[in-house]
Parts: sequence; C-alpha cells; structure tokens
Amino acid sequence: MSQRSKNIKLGIVWLVLVIITVCVITFQADNDRINVAKGLFAVGDVTLIDEVILAGKEVNLLEFTNGTWILNKSYKADPQRVTVLFAILKQNRIRRKVANRLVAVVDNAFSEKGVDVQFLAGEQLIKEFKVVGLDGLTYFNDGTESYVVEIPGYRVDLAGIFELDNGGWRNPLVFDINWANLKEVNMIFPSRPDEQFDVIYKRRYYTIRDSQSVDSTKLTDFLDNVSLMYVKDYLSNEEALDNGLDSSSPQASIVVSDVGANQYTLTIYNSINEEDEVIGLIDSTNYAIFDFNMIRKVLRPKKYFLKK
Repeated sequence: MSQRSKNIKLGIVWLVLVIITVCVITFQADNDRINVAKGLFAVGDVTLIDEVILAGKEVNLLEFTNGTWILNKSYKADPQRVTVLFAILKQNRIRRKVANRLVAVVDNAFSEKGVDVQFLAGEQLIKEFKVVGLDGLTYFNDGTESYVVEIPGYRVDLAGIFELDNGGWRNPLVFDINWANLKEVNMIFPSRPDEQFDVIYKRRYYTIRDSQSVDSTKLTDFLDNVSLMYVKDYLSNEEALDNGLDSSSPQASIVVSDVGANQYTLTIYNSINEEDEVIGLIDSTNYAIFDFNMIRKVLRPKKYFLKK
C-alpha cells in the first residue's frame, strides 16, 4: 500500500473519531443541561434558621438556644462545624444532573446512607433535601431529581459535614469556659502525690500554691494547653471498654474551677494504639479519645514549674 493510501485511510479514521467525539460531547451536554436554578438548594439568609434536623443512620438535632447551638438537647455543638454547615447551605450550587448511567448507583447510595436534612426557622420549614457522598462527589436530591452539588472554586467533600455522627457534632473543647473567670486548676497524680500542684490566682497573677519561685512562662504555657485541650472522638461506655479502658489506675486528673464555684474535670486513663492516643473521662460522664502528644503537655510534675 502506498503512503498516499495510508494517509487517506488515516484521514478517514481521524474524521470518524472527530465525529464520534463531537456526538459524545453533544450528548453529554444535553444530558447535563439543567432546567432549575443552580442555587436550588441554597439559602441566601441563614441567620433566621434556629433548628436543623439531620436524619441518617442516626438522627441529630441542632437547636439555637440562648445564643448557643445545642445538640440533641444535651450537649454544646461544635461552633466551627455549625459555621461550615451554614456556609455550605448558603454557597452551594448545582453543577449538573446525575449522569443517566449513574442514576441507579446514586439512588442506591441515597437509600443506603443518605441523610435527610431540614432547616427550620421557628416552625417554618426553610429548606429540605437529601444528601449523600459518593466517590468524592456530593449529591443533593430535592425529592424528585438528584444533582451533583459543589461550592464553585472549591473541591471539597460537602457531604461529610452532613454525615457526622453524634460525637462529630459535639463541641470538642474539654473545658468550654470563660477563662477570664478562671479561679483555680488542680493537677492530681493519684500514684505520685508529691508531684501534684494547684494553680491559683494571687495578686493579679497565676502562681502555684505554696511556691515562691515559679517560672511564669512555663505556667502560662500550661494554662494555654489546658484551655485548648480538645477531643479526637467521643466514646460510649461500651466503646471505651472495647478500646481497652483501665479505669482502676488513672494517670491524672485535672480539675478546673471558676469564680462561680463551677468545677470541670478530666480524668486521664491508659494509652491505646501504642501510646498514640489516650482515653479520658470528662466531668465523670463522657469518655473520649485524646491525642497523646497533646495530653503529655499538661502531665507536668510540680517541680517542672519551679525555678532552679
């Protein structure tokens, strides 16, 4: 076969491929075309919303009460995650409809792990839709049609915030108090009583009780570390036992008292996962997992703070 014949055949093949490509692009464009507003699931003014219901494998209720978001009528909600939730509600936009070939897959995902979401102001329903995440994409469903949803300019998994469990919505701060009202911090080591100490407010400064020469920088760092302690995950009593909880020998306890005579406690137990994490008990009621490197910063003996 001559080179000219080969070139003609290659030209024909190229032309066929171009035609096929154009047809596919045109078909996809028709399939992706939407006849609804891109802001179908968005709410312009989220400030009026005072209640959110997220019903998936478990139901979580967020209510704005006395200036604070409360989870399931029992716990303070994580303010940062509430902020993210409302940012998504306000800024989300539809990218496209679900491709025909994926409709069954997405519908199945909605059935298996979808979350029904309701936003209310008083008793008025402001917005309602269903959410699911699949293969890095977020899908919203308005009751009849599913769409790929995004925040323009950002490649993030929007579905993750809706899929949080009870522990994920709870405020992770251990000592959620106004530190301007701090009165005293007691550091207790049950097996090492000689290393225990009390931080008190005296003469406009914090110091260690019955100590004359205290390193103020180390003490300030200690108080900062206590105030910023946060939970990695909350555990039920059963989950704590499953993670190897040994409640018979706590490593330490931290007791924080404010000027209103309120006390907040954290009892630190054994390490798990090869000492990368530890189990703790907050206010004698809530078990949680903590990062060991964070905890060790507050497990300081009294002598650490004394000037040599």
